[in-house]
Amino acid sequence: MMTLGAIAVIGALIIGVVFSALVERREAMQQLLRARALDAAELALAQNLSPSMWDSSWSVSPSRGVLATRSYPLSTADAIDTVRITKLTPRLFLLISDARVGLSPLAFARRRVSMIVVLDSARHPVPSRLHSWLELPR
Repeated sequence: MMTLGAIAVIGALIIGVVFSALVERREAMQQLLRARALDAAELALAQNLSPSMWDSSWSVSPSRGVLATRSYPLSTADAIDTVRITKLTPRLFLLISDARVGLSPLAFARRRVSMIVVLDSARHPVPSRLHSWLELPR
């Protein structure tokens, strides 16, 4: 009777260890996906500030509001990034980057970051010193 009880306790401990390892593995995968999504969102913001990607018509456009929405397929097939460029004032823009990584509804991560951009005297975009980027909650 004592042997069967000991075997049951050892079996329960083994099941607990296996379950704990599975939960830790799942959390590590989620953390990896969140890090990939944040990197992709930050990269898209930086790319849109480059002179080759910034559309000069945005700088002189009299209209306010959303000027453009760009989608960037990332290097892996399970990731996509969308950047929305919004004109707030004649010299102030808001860039919002929304990255989604992972195809499965059970294993995906989404990160959204924003950046306020000011036009310099030559009408080139420069990140605002007061607001570099901000991660927006879901």
